[in-house]
Amino acid sequence: MRMLLPTAIATALITCPAAAEAAERPWTLMIYGAADNDADGPILEFLHRIRIALDDDPGMELVLFLDRSAGYSQDARSLGEDFTGARAYRLRRNSAELLDASDFFPGMTPGEEHELDSADPRNIGRFVAFCKERFPARRYGLLIYSHANGVAMCPDDESGTNMSIPGLSEAVGAEASVDFLALELCNMGGMEIAYQWRPGNGGFSAEILVAIPNAGIPLDWDRAFARIRSKDHATRAQGFVLDPETMSAADFGRLVIEEGHAGRRYWVERAKSSGMYDITDPAVLDHAREAAGCYDLVATEGAKRAIDRLARALAQADARDVLGELLGSGDDDRMMNYAPRGKFHRRPYVDLFELLDLVAASAALDDGVRSAAEAAREAVDELVVASFGLEEGFEGFRPGRNGIFVVFPDGDAVVENARAWSGLSWYTPLGPDRAGDPFGGWSFLADGATAGNGQVENWFELLDAWFDDRTAGPEGLNGYAW
Repeated sequence: MRMLLPTAIATALITCPAAAEAAERPWTLMIYGAADNDADGPILEFLHRIRIALDDDPGMELVLFLDRSAGYSQDARSLGEDFTGARAYRLRRNSAELLDASDFFPGMTPGEEHELDSADPRNIGRFVAFCKERFPARRYGLLIYSHANGVAMCPDDESGTNMSIPGLSEAVGAEASVDFLALELCNMGGMEIAYQWRPGNGGFSAEILVAIPNAGIPLDWDRAFARIRSKDHATRAQGFVLDPETMSAADFGRLVIEEGHAGRRYWVERAKSSGMYDITDPAVLDHAREAAGCYDLVATEGAKRAIDRLARALAQADARDVLGELLGSGDDDRMMNYAPRGKFHRRPYVDLFELLDLVAASAALDDGVRSAAEAAREAVDELVVASFGLEEGFEGFRPGRNGIFVVFPDGDAVVENARAWSGLSWYTPLGPDRAGDPFGGWSFLADGATAGNGQVENWFELLDAWFDDRTAGPEGLNGYAW
């Protein structure tokens, strides 16, 4: 995450009652700032820019939950004063109204320091419940701003904990579900993550997800917000505008992806024109390796079924070596991998659509496997509503198809390397109580399979059958006897 200079203007400090007098609006956007880490500081500049861009449009409320850290920013201007605990605000262009959310967060008295674990997923549920009562709307969006790596998210320095991705849908009920979910978090544009939060999962869910599969700076939300305007509310933004009255969650997601791409292209072209762009410089290359996607989570059910059918076909064809050749090994990647390179190349996050494309075209595989790959490819195409990947970092990226990853380990990686199966103890269908890993319990890995029946039935069991050669214990590394 890029550190930004604190340029935000001073704002008023106003305490508002918990009881609401506001009428239902088209949209309420809830921003969950889990910044009890070094995101404290950058998030304040981020908030400043989107407040200015939205310009108090009457069609959208901005409500903030922010947990700050004592070890980083001392900014007292952005929200009226410096603090290190957790608070809730209603954000306006030139004011931040301090809200009384103590009915939902006991002890969080307005204006007083209250330390709260923002890595506890139940606090997301409390925040959403508060906003739905206090700021009713026809559609709800949730934007989570913090750090992540595709395994866990929202680290809290004070508690020393991280939030489990499966833990969010397990700890927070369906009543906290939203229409639109956006993640200003690294390495979160994954199939396993999208499926975890699909509608109908029994807990927290979203219909549309915007996420970043790689690591990088925030998307250009200010550019997107400048194009969201109610009737007769002026804007200087270029291009068409979306009226919150009619803007769907998918419309919102497409807009964010479009402006995210435009903002990054602007940065690249400006760097090139200034002579400061050297693609051979690893730092520049990593900055150019930018991507993002908007995903229809309703479509994840069909995509999973198609991927699992392919897994069964691959198992029957004993195609491990063929897929290993398609993938490549070590620094010899032959596919888009969204994890940073070099010493930070820690996780096997390969582009799902490209993997399916390569399998469908491989002459080394039989017709049944290729047909299953083609069907899965069509399902993923339906799942990805919009996406971008800068061509400097992701050559051949196809917008609206590429841009979502799936875990596929490097079969040649050394033991305990995080790209090897032996380094993926978190990648398990079993919950923390059985797997011994606090970040296990993934629905994508559990659904559609029966443990112990000796058959490969889904994607996880395929990987487990191919790569788990550990003999310590009857259930192997991931605690799962396929």
